Amino acid sequence: MKHPIDDLLQRLYHNSDDNLLQEFKTVEAELEAEGAHQPDPAGFERLWAKLKREHKTGGPQ
Repeated sequence: MKHPIDDLLQRLYHNSDDNLLQEFKTVEAELEAEGAHQPDPAGFERLWAKLKREHKTGGPQ
């Protein structure tokens, strides 16, 4: 079931799910062609570990 807000926005802006998906794929392709940053799972893990340490110690060190 579609969220009511999604339905409202699609009616207001005349975008279907297919339109939104196509726009997303277009932007994704443009970013890739321009050499945008790629996902960095290892970097995410390092950041997550740092945030957990800071939470335990009361803030940034």
